[in-house]
Amino acid sequence: MYKGNYTMNILQELENYINEFNQDNNENNSIDTIRIDFSKQHKKKSLEQLGRWKKINKNDKRIMDKLKRRLSVDEVTSAYQLENHNIYYYNSNKDKPKYRVATMVIFGLKQYHKAPPPQNIVTKILSILKDITNIDLCFDMKQKPNLELLKKHFELKRYFDKKIKAYTDTYYINETGVLMLDKICIYDKAFKNKLTGILWRIE
Repeated sequence: MYKGNYTMNILQELENYINEFNQDNNENNSIDTIRIDFSKQHKKKSLEQLGRWKKINKNDKRIMDKLKRRLSVDEVTSAYQLENHNIYYYNSNKDKPKYRVATMVIFGLKQYHKAPPPQNIVTKILSILKDITNIDLCFDMKQKPNLELLKKHFELKRYFDKKIKAYTDTYYINETGVLMLDKICIYDKAFKNKLTGILWRIE
């Protein structure tokens, strides 16, 4: 989607656009996650110079959730984390038999309970990989959204956690009706990150 040496300019343009929209509409949207599909054949060596990439268990549900259901467990062949940062890449078999495609996920750019990934490392990754595949925008609010009103306009699905055998305070809109907006997730951010007070996130 974004080519050549314009990666950082494009990212800055996105942030400028979001900030302008926020100011014009009295909103507070932010970039939370960046995903990039890339070819290991051309990028892996440069990425390895950024620090230690440690192999992690690809069957760990917590890790797989970070893909936001964009890949299945069967598609992931291995996964690596950059030191202790919220930066991962996943090797996949979706281009088999070549096995050259990987997905970089930089998440937690908008957090309250811990520091986001270091800006300098994010900048270096973007300069190496060039292309941004997609981003997640988030909007945080200090009150619970009006779910009944949303149900009048969207098909709202409440997440059922099979582990605890109960419905949670996480909701999905899988059919947004908006081009380039795959889905919307609504959840209790304060509960998830053990924060004080009320904080809900629409992502």
